[in-house]
Amino acid sequence: MYSRNSFGSYYPIDSIIHKLNPLAKLINFLICIIVLILSNTLYIHIFLLVFVILMALLSLVPFRYYFNTFWFLRYVYVIMAVIMAYFDKNIDLYFVYVSKIVILLEYLNILAFTTSPSESIYAIDRFLSLPNFLYLNVSVLAFKINSWLRYFPLYMSVKYKTITSSVSRGIVYGRLSILKKIRLHFNITRLARIKRKETLEESKLRLFDIKKQRTNYKTNKLSYNDIFLIIFHLLILYCCFI
Repeated sequence: MYSRNSFGSYYPIDSIIHKLNPLAKLINFLICIIVLILSNTLYIHIFLLVFVILMALLSLVPFRYYFNTFWFLRYVYVIMAVIMAYFDKNIDLYFVYVSKIVILLEYLNILAFTTSPSESIYAIDRFLSLPNFLYLNVSVLAFKINSWLRYFPLYMSVKYKTITSSVSRGIVYGRLSILKKIRLHFNITRLARIKRKETLEESKLRLFDIKKQRTNYKTNKLSYNDIFLIIFHLLILYCCFI
């Protein structure tokens, strides 16, 4: 499995965010996605960004792990700035689109850091079972969705380890040509896909059977914190229609 210090992997520690119900965290994340889609208001995005930063601090995960995700996309922010300047777009709109990316990825990071793979599968399984009128085998779908949600953090982990090992051999990433960097990223993508398949096999060996009804030994009851956060996210969603 992932190393404890891998970006986006589960970080086992006792925090308020870790104790939240995994299904409630998933619902809050989906509400956040809807807000990001519906709203282009700068104030709502700033408020959401501050809220996500507060959740990251409450998770007690070293903040540099979250910052590494932000820094990884620095070239994307520059390209977006150039494109929007070319089309004479308002600078407020630029910050709105950048904040959408940051909020989405950092919220996903919070879920990955504070929710174990088994609890993630449990939450997705329960969520998909709610509207399952066709009686589909949602456990299979939940298993695959969980693996893809963790692909980006896994990619960053492989990238970090690859660059670190390259530096130990005297290869400095910043001094590589553009073509060599592109080639390196293709290799990292291939290694991340291989690692993802290995993770799936390890999960099956750990008896996460996708053909049987999944149970979770940890009690996942809704707490007052879960109810408060769900209401809080719904209020933010309501503000998009005002």
